[in-house]
Amino acid sequence: MPSLDRPPSRTYREGIVDSTRWDAFQPRDGDIVVNTPPKSGTTWTQSILALLISGDPGVAPDLSMQCPWIDIHFRPLDEVMARLEQQTRRRHVKSHTPFDGVPVWDSLRYIAVYRHPLDVHFSYRKHVANMGADIHREYYPEDSDECFRIFLEGEHEDAAGLQSILAHYRQTLTLEPRENLLRLHYADMQRDPAGQMARIAAHVGIQHPPEQLAKLVEAASFESMKANADRFAPSAGQGFWKNDAAFFDSATSNKWEGRLSAAQLAAYDARMEVLVPDREARAWLEWGVPG
Repeated sequence: MPSLDRPPSRTYREGIVDSTRWDAFQPRDGDIVVNTPPKSGTTWTQSILALLISGDPGVAPDLSMQCPWIDIHFRPLDEVMARLEQQTRRRHVKSHTPFDGVPVWDSLRYIAVYRHPLDVHFSYRKHVANMGADIHREYYPEDSDECFRIFLEGEHEDAAGLQSILAHYRQTLTLEPRENLLRLHYADMQRDPAGQMARIAAHVGIQHPPEQLAKLVEAASFESMKANADRFAPSAGQGFWKNDAAFFDSATSNKWEGRLSAAQLAAYDARMEVLVPDREARAWLEWGVPG
């Protein structure tokens, strides 16, 4: 049994999330936990892991069933844990809960991924609109001005409000430096997909010949994942999404350009000045490491 290095110090229980579900998780040495704010590269990173673990560009990750979101309470907990227990391959799971609500074991590998908060906001707008179920609509009304105000000012822990994104980021920073934690940025993954996939492979201790890795990088491209949404979209074919392929919206950055007013951008800057006063930490969160 892996040694628990840092137990959770806080419970997150709001909306569709209950972090106490981690109490039932039985870790194995080498398990991988992908922990990100929503719409920050979770599915992309888990798909990369599925490709690396299998070595098969044609793999069907079946993320929602085989590599589950531990904290979400949609699926019965005993069923989720039974599926994980039956697996014989290298396992990976996901969470959107800040690290003070997630147990940290010394022999597990953790990957945290971040994205510009404004891109997260606009991506989540599309995400909510594509859901077949009525989830988080109260945080994403049709009035775009009110929607943005809720993003800036809302205190909800769920549904990708600015405060929840920054709370997640702060908790990750408190863990660093830590050998079993890798922090990635969505923009860097866009700029250098092969290099970032190699970083992930090195972090989890997986090697493939260069020609094979190149095939896996291509399979993890946005175009490939959107074209094969039946394999890569979480809960694909289960009626959760109005359109499975629309789960992969555009994979672009700077989604706010031409959509936010000067006053809204000024309000965002003012909030960030208060919530992330460290300019270097803010620059990385928004832009990653420009090449």
